[in-house]
Amino acid sequence: MTACAWTRRGAAPRWCRATRRSGAAFVAAAALWCPPAGAQPSRPLPVEPPAADPLPVLPPAAPALPDPAPPAGAAPPGDAPAAPPAAPATPPAATAPPAAAPPAGAALPPAGAALPPAGDALPPPAAAALPPAGAAAGAPGAAAAPSPAGSDAAPASEGAAGPPFQLSIGRLLLSPLVLVQAQAVPYVGDDAYLQAGDVAEGQGFRVRRARVGFAGTLAGYVPFAVSGELAAGADGAPRLSEAWIGYAHFPFAHLYFGAHDVPFSRSAMTGAGEGALLERPFAVRAMAPLRQVGLHVEGHFRDRTFSYFAGIFNGFQRSDQPFAGYVENAAISGNRFDHVAYVARLATEPLGPLPRSLQDLAVSRPRLGAGASYFFSDGGTRDIHGVGADVLFQASGAHALAELLWNQSDPESAPTQPLGQLAPVTSLGLVGEVGYFVRRIKLGVTARFEWLDPNLDLDDETDSWALTAGASYHFIDNVLKAQADFTHRQEIHGVALDNDAVALGLQLNL
Repeated sequence: MTACAWTRRGAAPRWCRATRRSGAAFVAAAALWCPPAGAQPSRPLPVEPPAADPLPVLPPAAPALPDPAPPAGAAPPGDAPAAPPAAPATPPAATAPPAAAPPAGAALPPAGAALPPAGDALPPPAAAALPPAGAAAGAPGAAAAPSPAGSDAAPASEGAAGPPFQLSIGRLLLSPLVLVQAQAVPYVGDDAYLQAGDVAEGQGFRVRRARVGFAGTLAGYVPFAVSGELAAGADGAPRLSEAWIGYAHFPFAHLYFGAHDVPFSRSAMTGAGEGALLERPFAVRAMAPLRQVGLHVEGHFRDRTFSYFAGIFNGFQRSDQPFAGYVENAAISGNRFDHVAYVARLATEPLGPLPRSLQDLAVSRPRLGAGASYFFSDGGTRDIHGVGADVLFQASGAHALAELLWNQSDPESAPTQPLGQLAPVTSLGLVGEVGYFVRRIKLGVTARFEWLDPNLDLDDETDSWALTAGASYHFIDNVLKAQADFTHRQEIHGVALDNDAVALGLQLNL
């Protein structure tokens, strides 16, 4: 019996008599107290909110490249139906239809980003812009200007894009120049002498080079470098190593001015830290002028298929000791005692540019380089003619080098400096080197044979041949490597000398 039925039998309360006088109020009360059977309350108690729509599951990207996105509003290709309309802002508690699959290869949105409405395709990823050809590493959009051959600042060409460390300041690129070569000599013969080109005169340790400086490029076509040797010579006094400015705006004519390597002899033009063995060949150190002050222009055509070098330098000074070679004069006081020297070189790399290193560290396809050089030094003490020819071949980790050097020195009748040479002297040197680099274990092995006759008109103990065998372990290419060499020297005439040596080295080259 409902409450309303009870009010019909008994005495009706006061509020019930009031409801009889007002039909509308009675209907409202009856609806409140006596809802129809099966009806739901208009305001139910709070329940757990509906579960969020599940995120659409994207299919794995297909290997095929995505088709270009159709224009906005265009119908999808083929017979595929158009994308369904966007879901309402507040969907009912039901499973939403799966979103349309993005095109194959499309990138997922970043974490935390709002997903597009159901049915909208994910946008394809934006293509990354490629840097311009020749851009230097660490400075997108800035082209790395070339450096003169043989400079410590020369960029790598075996796929690397410049020095391992660079600082970009507007249009200026700067990179450090650091070359530290520490050596240990566990064995050396009693007749070894530094003046004869030997690595040491006794067992112990030696800092072969401690070179510090910086190189840079301004506006993409003005390269420059300054570096000094902190401990050079027997007295350990610091001296200038290189200081030059270049202008490399035109590929057919790069101009370099200052203290830099003379373009003569491939082994001499190879950086001091880029060789396969601890030292350059005896013949190269004795007969190549190495680093001098002057200017030269060089040009490269068809990706170095043909190159030329032409320069003028201060006159070359050399020691009376044949193995001491040429004096590397920084010319702080200018050209005081010698006139000038003229240099020319022609070179070709028909199979593509060769890297800086003599070793084939990249285990590359076959590459070949050949060159012929000439210089004439119209000096105040000596007139010197020099001729050189070289060939370098690299392929699949192997390298082979052959080089010939010839010098003729004529003393002046009125020399500007003290001179011990009284007659013309003709010198000849031959170098052959082979090696192999195993990239998987970062180990290289090299053997070099050379023959040197400092004076073709005189037979003495300076006429000799040398055999050097070595191994190198490359922690980081030529940046950080350890080396071990054994050198046997044999005098052809005169007294045989005890000057064999074993040397170990550790190098940091930036």
